Amino acid sequence: MARYHFTSVVSKDHLFRMIAMYSSLKIHCSNFQLFILCMDKEIYEILSKINFEYIKVFNLNQVEDDELLKAKSNRSFHEYCWTSKASFLHYVLKNYPSATYYAHLDADLFFYSNPSLIFEENPNASLYLTHHRNSKAFEFTYDLTGTYNTGFVGCRNDSTALAAISHWKERCLQRCSMAIDVENKTFGDQRYVEDWPDNFKNVHIVNSLGANAALWNIQDYRVSLQGGKIYVNHNPLVFFHFSGLSIISPREFNLCWYYAIEDPITLNFIYIPYVSVLGEAIKEMLKNFPWFNYGFVRRENTSNAHYFILR
Repeated sequence: MARYHFTSVVSKDHLFRMIAMYSSLKIHCSNFQLFILCMDKEIYEILSKINFEYIKVFNLNQVEDDELLKAKSNRSFHEYCWTSKASFLHYVLKNYPSATYYAHLDADLFFYSNPSLIFEENPNASLYLTHHRNSKAFEFTYDLTGTYNTGFVGCRNDSTALAAISHWKERCLQRCSMAIDVENKTFGDQRYVEDWPDNFKNVHIVNSLGANAALWNIQDYRVSLQGGKIYVNHNPLVFFHFSGLSIISPREFNLCWYYAIEDPITLNFIYIPYVSVLGEAIKEMLKNFPWFNYGFVRRENTSNAHYFILR
């Protein structure tokens, strides 16, 4: 029986990233099951053929109910993917209740340590949220995208967690727009978790700076290598959220949409290991499925802030 049940919602544009994320999980966490909701039939067909260990795949027909289908009819595909995050996590909680802990993982996460470090901070918590901890350059985004980042939303298997995830699901079904609404404090699925600390018991805001490090906070941290492990300040790096990274080709990337990464340790020990694994995943995928040509962005359509070629 797996201790951790992780969920992820994956479209054609995020398959390569999900495979990289899975490979990092497999290295650092042996006691997990990763449940994948395939938003495109091509993804379901590919993952069913590969049959990765510890991955269970679902097509939309297995999960969609009348509420999801109604939401699907009144929003964009991207918005429907965001809508499905809470619904799929709720589905897995209800139908696969044997794990101790659950979490939604965005496909563009990459693990450098065991995610157990997150849950071990407060083993009896019902819900686990990661604060954006925005650097000075990104402080203005609190009013736009909120306090917490829903690239990771964790919970324990208890009634409080089920109630919170159910509430998140219902709010996303009602509205999950890409438009930022500052007045009503909504942005996709993300800002609906903002009131959890006020409305639910046992909400744990993850203490470790190493959980959900990302472009919006890494500039405030000191990255170092200690005993073969990567640290941000005094915390082991658990996972990095590679939002803002574009794949141009199997060996070409725009590493960050907003700025060039100037810290050599961040570049050499966080970014380059990730794009190396990502590049190998792309290479292997294209060898076995040469027709699959999704997830790439033309270089002229990126910000070109940090163009990088794998040597």
